[in-house]
Amino acid sequence: MRVIPTSVPSTPASAPVSPGAYARASSELDRANVRWLRLRDRGAGNEDDLLVAPEDLPAARRALGVAGFHERPQPGHGTHRAFFAYDRETGAWAKVDVVTRIDLGPFQEWRTSLAEGCLARRVHGPDGARPSPDDAFWTLLLHELVDRPFRGIGRQANLRLLAASARIDGDGARFVRGLSDAWSPQRIVEMVSAGDGGLADLAHSIRAGLTARSPLAVGIGRIRGRVARRLAAIEPPFLRRGLTVALLGPDGAGKSSLAKTVGDGAPMTTRGIYLGLYGGPRGGSRGAQRGHGRVTIRGLGTATRLVAMWRGWLIGWWHARRGRLVLFDRHPYDARLGGPTRGLARMRRGILAHALPAPDLVIVLDAPPDLLFSRKPEHPLAQIEEQRRRYLDLAARTRSAVVVDVGGSLEEVTDKVRELVGDALASRARGR
Repeated sequence: MRVIPTSVPSTPASAPVSPGAYARASSELDRANVRWLRLRDRGAGNEDDLLVAPEDLPAARRALGVAGFHERPQPGHGTHRAFFAYDRETGAWAKVDVVTRIDLGPFQEWRTSLAEGCLARRVHGPDGARPSPDDAFWTLLLHELVDRPFRGIGRQANLRLLAASARIDGDGARFVRGLSDAWSPQRIVEMVSAGDGGLADLAHSIRAGLTARSPLAVGIGRIRGRVARRLAAIEPPFLRRGLTVALLGPDGAGKSSLAKTVGDGAPMTTRGIYLGLYGGPRGGSRGAQRGHGRVTIRGLGTATRLVAMWRGWLIGWWHARRGRLVLFDRHPYDARLGGPTRGLARMRRGILAHALPAPDLVIVLDAPPDLLFSRKPEHPLAQIEEQRRRYLDLAARTRSAVVVDVGGSLEEVTDKVRELVGDALASRARGR
């Protein structure tokens, strides 16, 4: 059992993501002797785009796992591999997008041979390796013109700055020269430097030239990408694994509120499911939970509860096997808090307490009794104190349990729980 305080102030939502998680990624990649570089500056989406030598990809995946990142599959996106980590410095999710080739297009259907030269000419700096200024210009230009066909031409200020170092006889210039007779590298550099219009026409010409080089291969690449994405939607559930998290705690700890906020901004779809022993809408997803109209047959209360809990757990299992984050608002572990010590009531509690498989992570929410009472004064303070003591005892007896202090704001507690979720995903990525 671990106890997690929440005394660190929360980060404003408008604050940029700090380099904490990214700095760890860079450090571990260098430590593993991976040939890599950061293709371009981090955009508004706060993600790193890294190029890694194909033969170093296994070492890169291990290094990113050590840095706290876990991989999320991206079928139908060429060599792209997405890695996520929770950046505890800011309470935000960091993303690293790894490629082993510099291919272009929504499905990476336009192939290039630029990657090896870019890696060979990379420049090392304090924040990791970068492309040479010439490579940086041409790769960013191709990215903006080809990879973003419906988003407009972005980062024009960056392109103008890089144009001063662009060569017209390098690999990038030769690649572009082979795509269109109407646009020479010299003309492109001058146009970008001057900030003139015409980039949309250039984008159209480059895309047409890329397709004309090998139309059959481009068509096959698009079909392959679309099929891979469709198959991913119906992939057998045993091939993926999300995370199941049980939120426990005394009344007033904020379990339901927390279940609604933890998944915001997460790199995986989140589902909230109620698995309490009494009342509440079992088995429903967050935002669609209704418990009206339930009929309890006299003498079959325990059986009815077991059916409802198993239904909720199976729904959660299905979502987890689809690679999602499942948050159980309460759990049958509540039956282990203690209660009747003999007779049928004791047997009933024993059955309920061990009815379902264990979740991947158990988070026990804790706060001083007077604070819990002020939030939910429905029970006497003495009863709340006893309830809190039982939850702490349960956490001490449960291997996967972590105690989180909820004395701070909802934002602070949410950040701490997200950090625990990120740690659990990263531990799985490292094979522990």
